[in-house]
Amino acid sequence: MMPTAATAFSDTDLLQLARDVLLDAGFALEEIDGEPRIILAENRFFLVAIAATATIEQLLMAESLTESILALRLSENDVGAKMWDAYVVLLTQERSLENESTARALYQINYDTSRVRRIAHDAVFPTIAGVRAALAPFVAPREIAEPSVTTDPLVLLREELKNRGVSEDLASRAVSAFDQGASLADIL
Repeated sequence: MMPTAATAFSDTDLLQLARDVLLDAGFALEEIDGEPRIILAENRFFLVAIAATATIEQLLMAESLTESILALRLSENDVGAKMWDAYVVLLTQERSLENESTARALYQINYDTSRVRRIAHDAVFPTIAGVRAALAPFVAPREIAEPSVTTDPLVLLREELKNRGVSEDLASRAVSAFDQGASLADIL
């Protein structure tokens, strides 16, 4: 069977990454077969229907099907307060140019709250970090076990001033004065 222009094909890489991110975040998942494939994800806070397509055009076509599946799930089950936290999430790796009609269409999807909330992301990198960023509203931020800056910021400031051509003496006086709350005039 030849694909038609009105068919939205799944981006299996993005969808698998979304599945991994949501499983790691504690969501229960259900996959809906078809084109595009859709993942229904639920935790105690959210009910999310996710589709990932190869192109923005396909993403636009997948929006109504994804929304319909989520609306059907909402009508069939008592989801309680999650009724107000149900989302359609649409992902694609393709980047929209700001002057394109597709950019306007993505904007319209993101601001259409007529039945459920929608989030459409273009230019999603096919990495855990890229998909995690796209799904950020639904996953808790990762805690960093170790501070990312282990050097004293004032030492870093002194080194940066020296790297930019400030003399050792002036850099040291400037950082000391800054540390004590002095103004730039007091330093010079």
